[in-house]
Amino acid sequence: MRRLAALGAMRLSFAIKGRVEEELYEQYPEFLTRDISGEEIREAEDLAFAEDPEEKDEDSAAARVNRLAKIVGTNPVALSLTELIALRILIPKSAEIFERITPGQGEGVTLIAASRGAGYFGKIDEVLGPCKEAQELVRFLYKEAADTRQAYYLTPYTMDDYLLGFLSGNDSLDTAFREFAQTRDTYMGLPGMYGMDRNIETLTARVDALRLEEPDKPLDVILSGEAESGRYTLACAVAENLELRLLAVDFAYLIGTSEPKEVMRRLVRTCLLDERALVVRNITVSKDTAFMIDRLERTYASYCILPLFLLTEPEVKLIPTVHNRYVAMNMPKGSEIARDLWSGFLPDAYKEMAVSLASKMTLTAGQVKRVTESIHSAEVAGETVDSRLICKLCYDVLDDGRYDNIKRVEPGFSLEDLKIDDHNRRVLEDVIKQVELRQKVYDDWGLKKRYAYGRCVSVILAGPPGTGKTMAVHALAGQLGLELYKVDLSQIVDKYVGETEKRLEEVFTKAQKSNMILFFDEADAVMSKRSEVKDSKDKYANTEVSFILQRIEEYDGI
Repeated sequence: MRRLAALGAMRLSFAIKGRVEEELYEQYPEFLTRDISGEEIREAEDLAFAEDPEEKDEDSAAARVNRLAKIVGTNPVALSLTELIALRILIPKSAEIFERITPGQGEGVTLIAASRGAGYFGKIDEVLGPCKEAQELVRFLYKEAADTRQAYYLTPYTMDDYLLGFLSGNDSLDTAFREFAQTRDTYMGLPGMYGMDRNIETLTARVDALRLEEPDKPLDVILSGEAESGRYTLACAVAENLELRLLAVDFAYLIGTSEPKEVMRRLVRTCLLDERALVVRNITVSKDTAFMIDRLERTYASYCILPLFLLTEPEVKLIPTVHNRYVAMNMPKGSEIARDLWSGFLPDAYKEMAVSLASKMTLTAGQVKRVTESIHSAEVAGETVDSRLICKLCYDVLDDGRYDNIKRVEPGFSLEDLKIDDHNRRVLEDVIKQVELRQKVYDDWGLKKRYAYGRCVSVILAGPPGTGKTMAVHALAGQLGLELYKVDLSQIVDKYVGETEKRLEEVFTKAQKSNMILFFDEADAVMSKRSEVKDSKDKYANTEVSFILQRIEEYDGI
């Protein structure tokens, strides 16, 4: 700041050269010089902003001043304004001279004063033309010192608290978003990225190739996936490989703030000054999503050349609306990397359960991590940790929105309670094995390539009332340690066309995310045999049956 202020004193002396009485120089000898030339100012700037080969700390106050000078150095008026503001802040007495140049400017410095400090003294058009060119950059970096409602060239500008702290070497974030954002530097170490090695390698290569091809063109990195699927961790891994520092903010804050435009400006300014790539997390569908991302993308691209990371929910479709080049990747589903997640996160004492848990519980990376943390808490509390307890902990971390049109049933019977013949008992045991060994069969044995649809385990239990169908369902759920939910057909079947299918779709979607067993009691109400079409009722009844059969085929659960 002192270097900037010293240069500001030279600028101020140059701006008033030959335009004030001689006594003024004697009155302010600490910052006014009688004879100063534009060439002397340029030489002083070259010397002041020269990089010190012995200076290794890129975040030192000196390095940060140089960074700001490099940004504003593209425009002579913006550079002059920066130096004059520093003088105005460090030497308040200089305000008396600024008042002579542009009366009523208050605590700041105007563009017209900066233009004269940059050597523009001709006709008014020759002075204001450079002001116009500097206006956008100045508004981006600095704040208005007062709401004067005057012409842009008479509006006084100064540095806000964040910029002052930044130039002093302070690492605290801007107060505009301090509570809602976080920074991440390189080489901080990453949490487990189990099953994601290939994704990290592929995404890094794509981003690096595009940056090398056209380094000055903006680039978006769009990562789509469920909450806690590892989108942010993947972004951090790529940034680590590319030696990028990050500034992350949640999308909910951007659409919730009363001044989104101002917050975006200050976010992008922080990225520019601190040389960080911006990460927008948890982008969800809303009426303002496309508009907000468009505005952010344009603002960011105007000043920053580092990638912009956009982390979205699966329902958000950004690619058709973005303007920049982009690299997009869908996060792998939990079922695709379930074994890697469980094998990676589980404590060593429970590694042998990884295959069985991966077959039954397809959670996201964040959910698996929280389950393993709960396992540690259970151990500390002296509880016996087995597969059933781990399944229970899994349900604790799952989304709670599972209870529309379905009702939780607590299994009340075991396989031992069933009085059935050996053949039927073996069938039930095979069902259990099919669930517990799905990962081995599909992944290790390679059968996944032969099944284009879901991995649904479908069990049809038929027989007269009282023969044990419901008991068998309870026994299966109890043996597997999975929650059992009974589909309330009275809430599903609807007389209006298409409503039954719509409600069934909601049931399957929620069940897919919750690793539950779906229990259709009296299933023939929605799964009766398709009949010959004689009237419209037959047609729509067959449509319902076709839909549910197709949905079961795509389902990954039980």
